[in-house]
Amino acid sequence: MQYDFMHVTPPMGPMEFLKTSPLADAGGWLDVDKHTLQHKKYPNVFGIGDCTNVPTSKTAAAVAGQSGVLRKNLLLHMKGQPLTQKYDGYTSCPLPVSYGKLLLAEFDFNGEPMETFPINQGKERSAFYLLKREVLPHMYWNYLLKGYWAGTATARKLLHLGLNAR
Repeated sequence: MQYDFMHVTPPMGPMEFLKTSPLADAGGWLDVDKHTLQHKKYPNVFGIGDCTNVPTSKTAAAVAGQSGVLRKNLLLHMKGQPLTQKYDGYTSCPLPVSYGKLLLAEFDFNGEPMETFPINQGKERSAFYLLKREVLPHMYWNYLLKGYWAGTATARKLLHLGLNAR
């Protein structure tokens, strides 16, 4: 097989315990509203990440974007208030294209770009490689897993000076 670029993703699917649960949809995923992350049948159940049927890539970036929505909506739900926070489908896929360079693909539910940086992220850059190698692991282990990082939305707005940034 000849190729210039190959991006391989292993098969993914829901866990068996979830597939057989009343919480699952027909495909076996946790059945949540894609915007509020609240279960469609059981209002006291919320979900984020790889176990949900949210139609986005199953990435740490998606979980980061979902975590802030989940935290705020859980608090609202516990107070008996309407859920006001909406997940916009943000996800990111850093794609290595050569040693020391990568593309930083960021997009929403519809595949529309949601670029954090005010430069063309479709161009391979060493800076994105360094971001992936040096910064993102630190963010993941020290902020995302501890619940302190709610994604790039604030940074995206600041870097775009609030203009056209979703």
